[in-house]
Amino acid sequence: MNHLLHQISWHQYLSAALVAAIIYYLIVIVRCFRPELQNLQKRISGEEQDNYLQALQYQPTEEEIIPAPVQSQGEYIHHQESISDTDILTGQLKACIAKAADKPFAPAVLIPQLKQILQQYTAFAATKRPAINHLVVNECEKTGTALLTEEEVDQWWER
Repeated sequence: MNHLLHQISWHQYLSAALVAAIIYYLIVIVRCFRPELQNLQKRISGEEQDNYLQALQYQPTEEEIIPAPVQSQGEYIHHQESISDTDILTGQLKACIAKAADKPFAPAVLIPQLKQILQQYTAFAATKRPAINHLVVNECEKTGTALLTEEEVDQWWER
């Protein structure tokens, strides 16, 4: 048995094993990751850049394209202002939570900042309060900045 492997050196053996492993993994990659490889090839060749830009643009569905009810000019302006204020509030909350996610775990520092933001927008307390409370709890859970309940966040609206 000892005389069978005298014809092959360790260098030849390791080279053959390395070539066999490379071929094996190339076959596995091609068989299992074919769609990803095709997308990568399209991205490298520049064919798919336009598709990504189109995918990032918002395209409403037919259900979402509903004619708006006729409103007086004053109602329309008030409606637009409330939408933008809601967007500003959610943006501020998300930014505050994201900034806290980059720092060491310190909910005692984050909570007063969130309270201050919520108290600036007490006008939303009647209409958007549950949705905003849910947003704060979910964002904190996603980033791991604090473990909160919606009831706790709900109490922050009062001064």
